[in-house]
Amino acid sequence: MKKLVTLAVLTIMVLGFAGIASAVELEAKGKFQFQANIIDNSDYLSAENDGVQEDDLNFYFRARAQFRFIANENLMSELYVEYKTRVGASDSDLNSGSTDRQLGIKRMFLQYRFPGTEVLTTAGVFAIELPGAASGNVVLGDIDAGALFVESPITDQIGITAGFIRAYDANSEDGSTTYGVQAATTTKHDEVDLFYAGVPVKIDGIEATPYFMYGLIGKDTYGALGTSSGISGNKGLSTFGTTPFDKDATAWWLGTSFSMDMFDPFVLKADIVYGAIDANKKQNDRSGLLVDASLAYTGFDFVQPKVMFAYSTGEDDNTDNGSERLPSVNNNFAFGTTYFGGSALTSSDFNDQNQLGFWMAGLSFEGISFLDKLTHDLTFLYIKGTNDKDLIKNSAATLTNGVADGNFLTTEDQAFEVDFNTNYQIYDELAAIVEFGYVDVDLDKNTWENYNARNGKDDPLLKLAIGLVYSF
Repeated sequence: MKKLVTLAVLTIMVLGFAGIASAVELEAKGKFQFQANIIDNSDYLSAENDGVQEDDLNFYFRARAQFRFIANENLMSELYVEYKTRVGASDSDLNSGSTDRQLGIKRMFLQYRFPGTEVLTTAGVFAIELPGAASGNVVLGDIDAGALFVESPITDQIGITAGFIRAYDANSEDGSTTYGVQAATTTKHDEVDLFYAGVPVKIDGIEATPYFMYGLIGKDTYGALGTSSGISGNKGLSTFGTTPFDKDATAWWLGTSFSMDMFDPFVLKADIVYGAIDANKKQNDRSGLLVDASLAYTGFDFVQPKVMFAYSTGEDDNTDNGSERLPSVNNNFAFGTTYFGGSALTSSDFNDQNQLGFWMAGLSFEGISFLDKLTHDLTFLYIKGTNDKDLIKNSAATLTNGVADGNFLTTEDQAFEVDFNTNYQIYDELAAIVEFGYVDVDLDKNTWENYNARNGKDDPLLKLAIGLVYSF
């Protein structure tokens, strides 16, 4: 009986798609990925030094299918589904005995141009990435969120984009009711709303997108955001302070991306952004700056050398005056493929909001190729903290354990990274990828000796990731 029901459902789906196809064009894209990750000391502590992340070998499978329903060049919608699991987890182990897998909706939106114009509107849940040229955006990037964006060209060289993002909303109603009457005292300000405006500019050899984003942070978001190291004050570094917000807070960011290839084969890319959060308590304020840049030489056929630099402001030694680091909603900054993320296979395993407060210099050799279909990338990074060492040394008793994992670096701490990645294109659609990463984090023992979670110890991280990626 179950087989007959399944067959009937599949028949209805096929007939349904056939009916849709007669009215719209169906375009399908996707990516299937299987990988093995061998990661030792991902918290920069070995088992001998009480490291807790010692389950070194894990397998993952991820499938993504992107369906676009195109009525014409001015109207389309998209349904993007995803399945991801750690092989051997609850939905794929011997004990479950189940063949069912949970499929999730990653994106779902519609997009149209207003009749007779070039004004493009996108509404729904879709990928949000603020401008970033040298690296991914540190403020808001690589996130699928509910939003409404409108963009339009002004001239052939200048455009404008405006958008609204509902980043967080805990409840669909303001509060509880008694006998159908709203209880005013329970009204919640539990939303985080972001308003974005950007002006993309393209002239001969130069591209830039200046942008501004304004945020409203409801006072009742404390429970959900109080542990966010990207937007919190530094009273404990991973909390909003000893008490939550009493009033709504505001935030704003001003930045630009920039790229220039007019001196080809030299290509310069850079980003700068400053942001601030204004709360009713000084300890919950936050403001900071990040700049990054890269200079690549593209004149060789067999390799592209590139130098890189980044700087972000760090904390001072005062826990009562707020944070001096750039506020970040969802960090997608990455140079290299290990410490900051950026990996084709393990990007989400390392990226951390606590990494803000550093300067970095790097050298990479990308697209090294001497054999057909086989390429390599080699990267060296040196990373130094810009956070005041006395914040850790004098306040260890009040700081949370979250900053002792090797991601938060003081002026006395440093890290050195080497990445060597290989891509072999078996077919045009199928790639075999091997990534090797080594990160040696050197935390100053005198700075961290009073921090019981660390005891001044550190061990190098080693990563070996092997994967097959089928893209169509």
